[in-house]
Amino acid sequence: MSDGQVTLKHVTKSFDGSQFAVQDASVTIEQGEFFVLVGPSGCGKSTMLRMIAGLEELTAGEIHMHGRLSNDLSPSKRELSMVFQNYALYPHLTVEENILFGLKVRKVSKQEQRRRCDEAVDMLGMREYLKRKPRELSGGQRQRVALARAVVSQMPICLMDEPLSNLDAKLRAQMRTEIRQLQQELGITMIYVTHDQVEAMTMADRMMVLRQGEVQQVGRPLDLYNHPANDFVASFIGAPPMNLTTATVDNSGTLHVPGAPRPLVMDQPLPAEQEVQLGIRPEHLHLEPQEDSDWELPVHLQTVEVLGNETLLTMDAGGADWKAKIPGQWSLEAKRQAVLYLNSSHLHLFALDNGKNIGASLSAPVQEEVTL
Repeated sequence: MSDGQVTLKHVTKSFDGSQFAVQDASVTIEQGEFFVLVGPSGCGKSTMLRMIAGLEELTAGEIHMHGRLSNDLSPSKRELSMVFQNYALYPHLTVEENILFGLKVRKVSKQEQRRRCDEAVDMLGMREYLKRKPRELSGGQRQRVALARAVVSQMPICLMDEPLSNLDAKLRAQMRTEIRQLQQELGITMIYVTHDQVEAMTMADRMMVLRQGEVQQVGRPLDLYNHPANDFVASFIGAPPMNLTTATVDNSGTLHVPGAPRPLVMDQPLPAEQEVQLGIRPEHLHLEPQEDSDWELPVHLQTVEVLGNETLLTMDAGGADWKAKIPGQWSLEAKRQAVLYLNSSHLHLFALDNGKNIGASLSAPVQEEVTL
């Protein structure tokens, strides 16, 4: 089996010469890695996958697969399998015939076909469905057939284009686990496209966040969650997303937040007299003071959703719409004032003009009362 490493070097795709579907994307995906391309609809993730597959020509840049330049290789020469969003099953063929179709085209011996089919259907629990037609299967079962077809190909690279988007929420969660386990058992390189950041966070070894064709950040899921490169990544990764509001830095480098009774002083002061974006994750907000709480913010509660294991609050925080995720079941009335407590080390600062993470650390709050 060939090396499953994939390297993109300044890959660009433009359909009309001015609008870029993908612009100057570079990354190396290691052999055996589960790599996720994630972003909102129209960000270029499926186009990038199609370029890797050889289904879309590059406008500029290079794609290296198995240690060699692959720009001009046809899809059949790239040693990869692909699982599509619509499953792409032949309706007139049985499950078994669908699984083995690619092997028959490649003229693999019948004995080897049988061996690979047996391994795949046992791995995916599909043996009892071998003689059925796709129309007799549920969505999850059809997806397993598509997965089995990729498994029997024994290609070192597998591409998946939003394979779970047609399934219900419960089945999606189940299939996420199955696909991840399958990839680990086979040791193949998997490149997976999704718009669902929960899928990306739970499945990826590493992930690439795309926006309007441009790479925003590449890294491990928790690195992107804890250290977002910009405000887009901060608000896209996480459910609910990071809360953001505009704050002002005065001429002494102190941060003033709308609605807060006290400002914050930073260890590394920013240039004075400018506005920045302040961000904090919903789970870092508390209704009661914690041991490490060093700052508080008055808010106006708008809605209270008790979800069983946690309570989700929507509120007005100094004119910005924020959410808080509080563990446990809280019986609270909406449309009233409340105070949220937090640790200032959990705050993020982003430049207002380009959204980049400023990275300045925040220290303990200034103690004197300030009228805002």
